Amino acid sequence: MLLLLLFAALNSATKNNVKKSTISCDGLVFQQVYYDRHLIMKDLGRPYNLMMHKYSGTLFFSETIRNNSDIDFEIKACDLNKKKPECHVVKGVPGGYAIAYDAGNDDVYFGGHSGIYKYDFIKKEAQFFSEKGKSIWGLFVRRNFYYIEYPSQTLHVYHRDAFVKVAEAINIEVDIFFKSKMGEVYFSNKTALYKVEKLTRYPIVLSDSISVRQIADDTFGDVYICATDGVYLEEKPYLRVKKIADIQDAYGLTFDERDYVIYSDKTSVYKLLPSNKSKICSDDYMVLDEDENVTDNARDLLIS
Repeated sequence: MLLLLLFAALNSATKNNVKKSTISCDGLVFQQVYYDRHLIMKDLGRPYNLMMHKYSGTLFFSETIRNNSDIDFEIKACDLNKKKPECHVVKGVPGGYAIAYDAGNDDVYFGGHSGIYKYDFIKKEAQFFSEKGKSIWGLFVRRNFYYIEYPSQTLHVYHRDAFVKVAEAINIEVDIFFKSKMGEVYFSNKTALYKVEKLTRYPIVLSDSISVRQIADDTFGDVYICATDGVYLEEKPYLRVKKIADIQDAYGLTFDERDYVIYSDKTSVYKLLPSNKSKICSDDYMVLDEDENVTDNARDLLIS
């Protein structure tokens, strides 16, 4: 009986190895579901601040470039409707880094070394909008228009025909700012990731152990945190975050018109697509664990 148990375990492990050799499970598990990973573009320089304009199929992002001997930034717009994405550098934004979308008016804004700019989809270039001479680190538009000034990392909001400092954040450095569809505020700095609930208006630490690079939401309003080691989701009502995807050196995250995940690492941009290998690849990992346990148990019984 013991020999039969050992044979069954080894036979199952052999089948599992055959399955591994014939099917490539090189996608990504995102929120407990296996997806195929489609490479959109590569050979990039740290693609930050991904933003998908769903109506035109245009992906905007900021890329690190070398300007003579200095490191600088530029904003690229890529048409993903093409079989091979067609990209161009957005002209008119020196040091283009920040990107924001005003869904209410279907407008796209950029921030750079010398202010805020608005994108012209027809001319495919940007025109000056506001805050001349100010270096813009971050932009966000939802109900109100916000920006983060560099290097002070102070948060400003548009109020009564002018941008003013946000009173509640005057003494707080802000690296990333995000406001959910429910009106909840998320922001991060070098210290931690915080949440300000609509009713309490007091910042709560969600995590002080992750380094945030972007915050985004999907069509349903779920808020996703892209950190250096992967993607996190708020675990309600516990006021903490849980990792839902392992991504080495992640830089940005957005969603397309079908709510498919688009993310970037240090050099490339990918899209996660539903996989017909999802069950096989998921079972592969699960069966392997079970087989290892059965083999160990059979070995223990045989030895004893």
